[in-house]
Amino acid sequence: MWPVSQIICMGILVNLSIADICSRKISVYLLVFCNLTALGYQILIEKGDIWLILGGVGVGLLFLVISRITREGIGYGDSWTILIMGIYLGIWELLEVLLTAFLILGVVSAVCLGVKKMSRKYRLPFLPFLAAGYLCSILTGGMCE
Repeated sequence: MWPVSQIICMGILVNLSIADICSRKISVYLLVFCNLTALGYQILIEKGDIWLILGGVGVGLLFLVISRITREGIGYGDSWTILIMGIYLGIWELLEVLLTAFLILGVVSAVCLGVKKMSRKYRLPFLPFLAAGYLCSILTGGMCE
């Protein structure tokens, strides 16, 4: 059985993914709300190891810097979502999700390029792959305690 926090996180990721696919924009208000919710969850409920949480925040901040340097090669909404997940999951679980998300993204990109469904300049929305990475991590037991 999934804990309620995982169900809520998956629901938020699905909603963000739909927004990313449809409009390629993520609501700043929703991201701020999710950020405050993740902080509240860690402070009031989870009380995880501060160093693991700060490591997850560091990964999110690194992605925000990469977004800035690459002029949104990775969008700010994607990077902000990674930062929020870093607060919620901590560094090791976040890295597991990111590795899975990038692996799925690579496979889908290779298939789409192979069947000529897109060109090399086409930009796929990343949040659906982040949601898929999170779901895979939950289903494989990576984050279940």
